[in-house]
Amino acid sequence: MAIRYALVLAAFLVFSANNLTGVWTGEMKDAEGGSGAAYLQLTQDGAHITGLTGASKDHTWPIKNAMYGDDRLIFHVTSSGPDSKEKSEWTFDLKVDGDRMTGTAEGRQEDRSWTAELQLTRQK
Repeated sequence: MAIRYALVLAAFLVFSANNLTGVWTGEMKDAEGGSGAAYLQLTQDGAHITGLTGASKDHTWPIKNAMYGDDRLIFHVTSSGPDSKEKSEWTFDLKVDGDRMTGTAEGRQEDRSWTAELQLTRQK
């Protein structure tokens, strides 16, 4: 019985220590030197992660197919421009280190593609 409680406590501590829930903000830079604000709001319930991402909390899209393991968060987003209906497909691949995330976002729209570097910090 004591072993079972120890295992439950260990699982709880792992999920608590690595819980990604919160608001993360930072910057996104593309290969051509352009940059802009980055916003990520996450909710984690065990292995299930949901959230929104975009340039600000007022300009977001829902994340899809989020996977988190080995301090790496991967998810997909479908976005559209503020003045157009054109959609872009994004894949985010982020390394989590405590209250910081760094990584890439790869975007595609019809026959174009691009990559941007991201740096995010969890807001307290």
